[in-house]
Amino acid sequence: MKRLAVAFSGASGSGKTTLISKVAKELISRGFKVAITKHDPGDKAKFDYPGKDSYIYSSIGADVAVVSPNRTSIFLKSGLFGGSDRINSQLHKDKNEKFEPNLDNFGSELEILAAYFGEFDYLLIEGLKSLKLPRITIFRDEVIDDFIPFSDAFATNIAEFSADGDKFGLDDIDDIIKWIDKNAKRV
Repeated sequence: MKRLAVAFSGASGSGKTTLISKVAKELISRGFKVAITKHDPGDKAKFDYPGKDSYIYSSIGADVAVVSPNRTSIFLKSGLFGGSDRINSQLHKDKNEKFEPNLDNFGSELEILAAYFGEFDYLLIEGLKSLKLPRITIFRDEVIDDFIPFSDAFATNIAEFSADGDKFGLDDIDDIIKWIDKNAKRV
């Protein structure tokens, strides 16, 4: 497993979910296991509900976690808690299964988050600006200067945009994946 982690940022409505979905879908089509984390700073997310980001992400075949200040919701198709082996186990049927990972060996926030997913090739994180990760910021139609200082690359439809860091179009999925392979953090 590659275990590469990269973050995506941008203002609400900038196209983060669309871009992450395109990248994840392409990676999955290439045979990679993709995990996606969505940050919900307002504690308002309804997990895996039609129309929500988590639903979109899980519908393309990714394992998904929604993290917020007061709770974390995880939808795994496989991994630490998920998959048919667990779902069909007697402990699960008897409702005696414990839903707590062993986090004794995981110290940082990123390692704790990665531990929930078990094995994966790519961990794509939407938001969570406090995590020290290589970061692609999405600007659609307008640049918001507050995002530039913590960005390593940009995906945008603004032709005249310039800043330090690599720049991609919003549909340059292959080039974005190459950038991720070169720059993502191994976790």
